[in-house]
Amino acid sequence: MDENLFNAKNTRLQVAVDHWEDAVRLGGELLVAQGCVDESYIDGLLRNVREKREDIVLVDGIVIPYTRFEDGAFRLGVSFVTLKQPLSFAGSKEKIKLVLCFSPMSVQDYWHVASLAMDLIEYGVVKRLGEVTTIEEVKTVLALC
Repeated sequence: MDENLFNAKNTRLQVAVDHWEDAVRLGGELLVAQGCVDESYIDGLLRNVREKREDIVLVDGIVIPYTRFEDGAFRLGVSFVTLKQPLSFAGSKEKIKLVLCFSPMSVQDYWHVASLAMDLIEYGVVKRLGEVTTIEEVKTVLALC
């Protein structure tokens, strides 16, 4: 896996939030800061998590919020947020520590990011990524995939 995928511009680690919406909002703000989406995209992310939780919460530990490009995406982008304390997302029973937001421009983009998330699960690094505190540690863990 490309260990350069996550960097200081699109990653926040060990963030303390009280509600899943704050975590998703932060992931969306990182996409805005990268010039990938408009502010309106954040509302789409929140709405999509509420409406399609079963598509977004993959397994215990990781969630991949996204919405349609028509909701304000300009280009493919990704953001990565780890949470200090695990949270339940939109009533799910799974506890989430990794928030992998993205802005797909096509169906292929969606499957690419979903595949990335599945690699993290398959290689058993979700728990380790939830514990990292530096970008260098993220890169070390991703190198295992």
